[in-house]
Amino acid sequence: MTNIERFAQAILTPPQGAGTKLALHLLDTLGAWYGGSRTEDSLLAAKLAAPQPGFAAASDNILDHIAQRVAIVRNTEIDDIHMQSCTTIGSVVVPVAVTVAQALGKPDASRFAQAIASGYEAMARLGLAISGATILYRGIWPTFFSGPVGAAATAAPLLGLSAEQTADAIGIALSLTSGAAGGGNARFVLLGQATRCGVWAALAAAKGYRGDRALLDGDWLQRSHGIAFDAGPLTAPLAGEGAIATISYKPFCAAKQNTAAIDGFRQLLARNEADAMESVRVTVPPAYAAMISQRHTKGRVERIINTTYQFALAAYRPDLIDDVVRPDLSQDAKIAAFMPKVEIAPDPALASYFPAVYPARVEAKLKNGETQSVLVTDAPGDPARPLSDGDLLAKFHRLTDPVIGAGGAESLAKAALGALSDDASLATLLAAVEKTKALG
Repeated sequence: MTNIERFAQAILTPPQGAGTKLALHLLDTLGAWYGGSRTEDSLLAAKLAAPQPGFAAASDNILDHIAQRVAIVRNTEIDDIHMQSCTTIGSVVVPVAVTVAQALGKPDASRFAQAIASGYEAMARLGLAISGATILYRGIWPTFFSGPVGAAATAAPLLGLSAEQTADAIGIALSLTSGAAGGGNARFVLLGQATRCGVWAALAAAKGYRGDRALLDGDWLQRSHGIAFDAGPLTAPLAGEGAIATISYKPFCAAKQNTAAIDGFRQLLARNEADAMESVRVTVPPAYAAMISQRHTKGRVERIINTTYQFALAAYRPDLIDDVVRPDLSQDAKIAAFMPKVEIAPDPALASYFPAVYPARVEAKLKNGETQSVLVTDAPGDPARPLSDGDLLAKFHRLTDPVIGAGGAESLAKAALGALSDDASLATLLAAVEKTKALG
């Protein structure tokens, strides 16, 4: 049996007792999806999907919808993440599962649940097998690399693929991987297209096309992508709840590499006014210090990654810390004055925590001469500091209410929490998404 065949069997094994966690991650990703429909990057994705001069009208192909929907979720930076592989899994899995289930027309909650479980399992395992959290800083985006496989793994149960057909779909999807996504906001639509390819791979396998199931038995990844590969995480038997138990939620809109730092700074703000701070020093593992040190505020994505801007918002506009639209307030007097006070530096002593967690030490020097410091290893939303069901529901409403109103959001939340076990709830969920045209 090949590594890909073992992989397919593992991800199709139903996880034990994972239903509640899967439902909550579905809810959380739907919140990002609805909230994300308001961003400038999502509006760009809608323009790209619209008819173009000289071309026929845009098709209603589900693959096109999937590409747009994935871009909407992922551009929010408020979707979930598997830290050890640095893969943002919900942004791929949920739009695929919802869109394919809509296309099939007959809601099947048990298959829908298996689809979401398989997708999370596949992306986390492949991300671990390629050391995603490490290769990210070499310019290989692990979500983009694993997205086609995650999409194929999600679509497979909904399409009724056997383990052998699923292995074929994975082999085809692997042949469509790239991972080389640079900066700029095109990365979101690139991920959408990569996901589109993964669903196409599953459709091809369903029609009898065969993939190279031995692709991961040799040194193909090293030769073609320069990536070291460890088959262990890919083929290990599924245990308990599976990968879903290790996924982090984001408590606010930020790159995951920023969340511990923001949490630490907010702890210091609870003790002191921002105006009382003379300077703030942030230290993080060397792997991502350069990433969060950039100080650009011109683009929305840059304002999300920029630690100094995030700190200034936390200090003076905390109401905007989880706003995915992320307006440019860099010219506001207080924000502009505070940003230069923040320094970010690498700390080799924190490297041992990474990539199990993404820690940060935040130190504030006060104008009275006092220095206060806090070390955050596990940020809110991490498995060791889980958000409560109430926290997740409140986050969902903050993101979704502005799009469909509080009543519509409440109905959607109820449907989402029942969609993995009840066909009627799933039907309600699928109809609600179909009705909201802004979702792609």
